Amino acid sequence: MIRFTKLLQSQAKAIYLIFVLIAILGILAYGNVPSGVYPELSFPRIAVIAEAGNVAPEQVVLTVTLPLEAATNQVYGVQKVRSKTTRGSTELSIEFQPTTDMQQALQQLQAKINEVRSTLPSGVNLTVERVTPAIFPVLSYNVTTDTLAQTDLYSIAKYQILPRLTKVAGVALVNLQGGNIPEVEVQVDPNRLQNYGLSLSQVADTIGRSTQNQAVGKLDSNYQQNLVVTNGQPIDSSALTGIVVTTKGAGKPVFLEDLGQVSLGEADRTQIVSAKGQPGLTLNIFRQPNSNVVAVAEAVQQEIKLLEESLPPGVQIAKAYDESGLVVDAIANVRDSIAIGIVLIIIVLYVFLREWRSTVIAAITIPLSALAAFGVLSFVGQSLNLMSLGGLAVAIGLVIDDAIVVIENIDRQLQKDLDSTTAVAAAMAELTEPVISSTITTVAVFLPLGLLSGVAGQFFTSLTTTLTAAVGFSLVLALTLTPLLAASWLRQKSNHSEPKLLVKLDNAYTGLLRVVFGKARWIGAIALSLLAVGAVLFTQVGSDFLPTFDEGSYIIDYLTPPGTSLTETDFLARQLEEIIGKTPEVINWTRRTGAENGLFATQPNKGDIIVVLKPPGQRQRQVFDIIETQRQDISKKLPQVDIDFHQILQDELNDLSGAASPVEVRIFGEEPAILRKLAEQVQTIIDNIPGLVDLVSSGGVILPQLDMRVDSTQAGQLGLTESDVAQQVQDGLFGRVATQIRQGDKLVDVRVHLLDSVRRDPQQIDQIPIVGTNGTTLPLSALATIKPTTGEEAILRENQQRYVSFTGGVEKRDLGSVVQDIKKKLAGFKLPQGYILSVGGLIASQQQSFSQLLMVMGLGVLLVYLVLVIQFRDLLQPLVIFTTIPLALLGVVLSLWITQTPLNVSSFMGIILLVGLVVKNGIILLEYTNRLHSEGHSIESALLEAGRVRLRPILMTTLCTILGLLPLALGLGAGAELQKPLAIAVIGGLSLSTIFTLIFVPAVFRIVSRFQR
Repeated sequence: MIRFTKLLQSQAKAIYLIFVLIAILGILAYGNVPSGVYPELSFPRIAVIAEAGNVAPEQVVLTVTLPLEAATNQVYGVQKVRSKTTRGSTELSIEFQPTTDMQQALQQLQAKINEVRSTLPSGVNLTVERVTPAIFPVLSYNVTTDTLAQTDLYSIAKYQILPRLTKVAGVALVNLQGGNIPEVEVQVDPNRLQNYGLSLSQVADTIGRSTQNQAVGKLDSNYQQNLVVTNGQPIDSSALTGIVVTTKGAGKPVFLEDLGQVSLGEADRTQIVSAKGQPGLTLNIFRQPNSNVVAVAEAVQQEIKLLEESLPPGVQIAKAYDESGLVVDAIANVRDSIAIGIVLIIIVLYVFLREWRSTVIAAITIPLSALAAFGVLSFVGQSLNLMSLGGLAVAIGLVIDDAIVVIENIDRQLQKDLDSTTAVAAAMAELTEPVISSTITTVAVFLPLGLLSGVAGQFFTSLTTTLTAAVGFSLVLALTLTPLLAASWLRQKSNHSEPKLLVKLDNAYTGLLRVVFGKARWIGAIALSLLAVGAVLFTQVGSDFLPTFDEGSYIIDYLTPPGTSLTETDFLARQLEEIIGKTPEVINWTRRTGAENGLFATQPNKGDIIVVLKPPGQRQRQVFDIIETQRQDISKKLPQVDIDFHQILQDELNDLSGAASPVEVRIFGEEPAILRKLAEQVQTIIDNIPGLVDLVSSGGVILPQLDMRVDSTQAGQLGLTESDVAQQVQDGLFGRVATQIRQGDKLVDVRVHLLDSVRRDPQQIDQIPIVGTNGTTLPLSALATIKPTTGEEAILRENQQRYVSFTGGVEKRDLGSVVQDIKKKLAGFKLPQGYILSVGGLIASQQQSFSQLLMVMGLGVLLVYLVLVIQFRDLLQPLVIFTTIPLALLGVVLSLWITQTPLNVSSFMGIILLVGLVVKNGIILLEYTNRLHSEGHSIESALLEAGRVRLRPILMTTLCTILGLLPLALGLGAGAELQKPLAIAVIGGLSLSTIFTLIFVPAVFRIVSRFQR
């Protein structure tokens, strides 16, 4: 090792330069790595949205849903196909196997859908998209006005604001929701139609033919070619009134104004948007994949400032939602946690080392390891997010472990009156192998994480990337830079006196070991008793999927009673807004009716409200408490409205993973009536389970509708088919776009329909005039019967089997306990033959992740065992170290139970990390024991001496790890809650495991050594 030390010293300048370059590259990488709340997630799901007009769900299922389901099931790798069919639309969610190449799957799916497209009804619009975070906006802006008409506001937003924002770097799409779309209305009097023997379709066709622009020929004149064109397109709605629709009597023209009224109005609204109760519209901004959320938000805000200068007076653009704010706050909080951890670690180092040079040499490992991790993030193409920064925060207490062990041993060698070069060589000769082995064990436990799929796998792959990069680089530093700096900065310490407190600690520990060696059976009994206590406590620890944190914003999904009109839903939603507006912590909200967040088909009785709260420092209550209060207020004032609260990012993650709610109870079967009856019974059973909130049923609800039955014989006498009659009724009620007028550089639709007073009155529907091919006009009542009936609100299917479902959230209880209660209450529920009940939601993702994490932990333990066998060249000694793992789990259970933290994916990751950590101290202790034993010491004296020598580095590394994790365990600031369970698990497990490593491992090793002899 002297040669290696001298080699390091001879190349000191080159080594310093290398690490300076690495630090510079790390700083550059930190500035260029894109930032976001979560890692760039990829989901094995594709969504297919089909818009089929205003058709009953039963008809849409037969003509659209079934053909699409059949086509998608033929694609390779499909695991599950879910469909939700509502009036005029169907939404398919196709889930693939986790290992599927999704780009190839998308192409194959599009090809299969194209094969059946010709069999679908005409006019069906299809959207096929991968389900990625890109389907959700990262920014939303509300556009309102106090001075302009809402139709003018829509035009400004669509033609002035939207194009400018679309061009901003990093923006993929800008979507406009709400607003009053300008439209020229031609309202025709049905009585006049009947008088002139005209149908609406004839009127619309005449308008279309009369307003065409087309080329009719070419003429050469004066050496030039002139194009002859007709210019019939009107530039004003008044120009339409003079169109001749037909003639009467002796060629007397019948003008359009003779049939009804022409006016500039607005299209029938299908969605309503309000900003803090004021009518307006919303611009949702979607970022490009792998773009920087913060940079995109800043660029958009800058563009809006420029836009505001050119907008008409009275137009306001206000930010409704900004994901980048959470990103900035969360990253800043994690960064602060790292800084606090570093300060605490430096204090511990100085207390033990009592020398500032040694403290600096060890502490310099932290920033260099962090910068190296940023470089790795940039190299592998990952973003700076809560998980990657969380991995770095976790690593802060670990990266210094190797440097501590090395510098402490060098310090001990210097106390033997050795010169710095010899002391460094002696220390490195002792520690190179155990330091390498102990670091490899930390990294090895994470290697099987590649087998972890789903959201949890992608989340914690990002965390482990930075953690392993930082820990791995810290090993390089401990073997190169740390000894090099120690050889240059530290000097021999003759006549050095140890602090009395540390000497007393050494003596107390040695005395305790002697007592333990004489009471081995008692120690074993105590350990078994503690394990029994841990097993009992484990039953009291709840379970969950992913940790939740206060995002500072949330969504209220609301659903009014089945069949509620858009107008009535708007009235009820305004009352919801009143409740929200009275909440002091709320600073902004945006309400959508007939629309919602993401790529989903929405009904007119459904919508959502995005609520933004004051920053955490300006409010006393957390988001969870605010939600609970609002839930109670809404339930009292509007009991007829179903509500579902979600934090925005949590809601998006649930939607992306295919589990829209934490709890979902589904009943599968064929007969809708039986399913509805079973659903009512199930709802009665589970409705009052503690912790189960926002229970909403789907698929078992009926809607009011009017059933029109056309008499084919009567229609035939007019030369019409049933479809012809239906088309004329549709033209009268929904209207038909006949042409467009030009307003500047914009085109405005001209829609022809019956008078509003007629088409919106159910009592006058049967008087709609139907014109036959022979010119005969009869009222609809002569050709068809119309009677009230009911239809299904939505038809839910999974793998081509119908089901109804209940979805709900969890409040003030853990997910596992709530699901367990649901299963208990439904255990005795009897189902008819052929009907199946299942309980799913996020609990399915939790169970899948837990089973995979158990496998990962098992493989990690095997890899760690392999490393230990290589290190000790023995099969039994590694098992001695492994005896601390069950006792470390006791510490995990105890810490989770005390802090009321559920066992979730984050705390499970802490357990896996703990497996690699608890063996590190054992390696350092037993390796030196073996070294002393090989030099002639007895087992007992070797254990006593090794314990005395290794006590300080073990305590130092443990304290540094714990204090490095302490800010995360306290969960201070936005986003810290994601790593909080992990930190709590590691702190609890490491605290107890260190005690047992120092006491239990020597005792067991002493017993095993006797048997080996």
